[in-house]
Amino acid sequence: MNSPSAPETLDDSFLGGLRSPANGARLRRAGPGLLTDGDTLWPCLDGIPYLRIGRDALRTAAVDAIRADDPGRALALLLADRKDDSVPAADPAASRAAVAAVDRGDATAARVMDAFGYGGLGTYFLHRWCLPTFLSGQALLEAHAPRGGTLLEVGCGAGHLLRGWLAGSGPALGCDLVFSHLWLARRFTAPGARLVCFDAAGPFPFADGSADVCFAHDSFHYFPDKAHAFRELRRIARDGRVLLGHIHNADAPNYAPGTPLSVQEYVALLRPTVAYDDAALTRAALDGAPAAAVPPQKLYATSALAFVHGPPAPPSPAGWLTAPRPGVPLRANPLLGPEGPRWPTEQFAREFAEDWPYLRRMTPPPAGTADAVARTGWDGTDPVVERLVRQRVLLELPERWS
Repeated sequence: MNSPSAPETLDDSFLGGLRSPANGARLRRAGPGLLTDGDTLWPCLDGIPYLRIGRDALRTAAVDAIRADDPGRALALLLADRKDDSVPAADPAASRAAVAAVDRGDATAARVMDAFGYGGLGTYFLHRWCLPTFLSGQALLEAHAPRGGTLLEVGCGAGHLLRGWLAGSGPALGCDLVFSHLWLARRFTAPGARLVCFDAAGPFPFADGSADVCFAHDSFHYFPDKAHAFRELRRIARDGRVLLGHIHNADAPNYAPGTPLSVQEYVALLRPTVAYDDAALTRAALDGAPAAAVPPQKLYATSALAFVHGPPAPPSPAGWLTAPRPGVPLRANPLLGPEGPRWPTEQFAREFAEDWPYLRRMTPPPAGTADAVARTGWDGTDPVVERLVRQRVLLELPERWS
């Protein structure tokens, strides 16, 4: 059961690989908007199964609304859910109004995130396309994920990195603890992704070997049981190929650090085949050059890390994920004003721009260039446009984004 204009992506092959986090049974359809494991009913709205454990009252309320033929109420309940009870729930009425506006085609992603009460998280999602962690994630995937394979990203947020994978590679599975993040992915950033809401503290609801590569970026340090999460990622990846990007280091300062480990503890747990300073991956995406791997013992003072576990990926063309795609319309970075970047908050400037000159030095693209690429995109040869995209002056943004 979906909103009127939501794509349906819960096909039989996807459903066949889903497992209940409660009893491990294969999930099957139980009527419009519902899945069952034989014991429990689970909501599935806009093609997004809600398999979050520990939310029995919310799950039951959503199921009851669906069975009462009120999927709009069920969707509003799920959209109001948060990562935990420390964050105030969104207003279900505001969420329902935002859904209606999206269905009419007259709401932007920015307006929806405001209705969901995202605050600073909305600012982060809105501008993630140009942030250092987005670039490092692209570079890590480009260097170590098998192009054309199935990607599973845990902690995918609103699906920013899934969007590029779907466009330039192959199928994508996106997972997050918060249903509304995935709904944004469904309706704006990555409509073609297969999306599942679940808690990484419990069983991962996928059959063995469901993906060619498992990926967690700027999220692994938040998982409460990292050993469990890593075992599950290895189980789901067909060749045990796991990429963990932008992981916070317990021995270095970080914004919103989560519950990180030290480098020594990560190495003991993950047994990585390759390690990076995450900032080197950001620079690789900016410059269009490979990042240099480093021995883990040289990363003890590095604030954010990246690790690869498993076999190397088959060779792929350089820039297949980080370079602009020919023919795709491009827009000037929404952060840019007539004189240069305008930071939405002082904290945003401190956290993202202070250490990265490419953000501070952005200037508006030439008017003629901006007009041309807004119509026809990059022609595949112009080095000026490629540089402007790599430096995040020009962006490929979803429709109705801001």
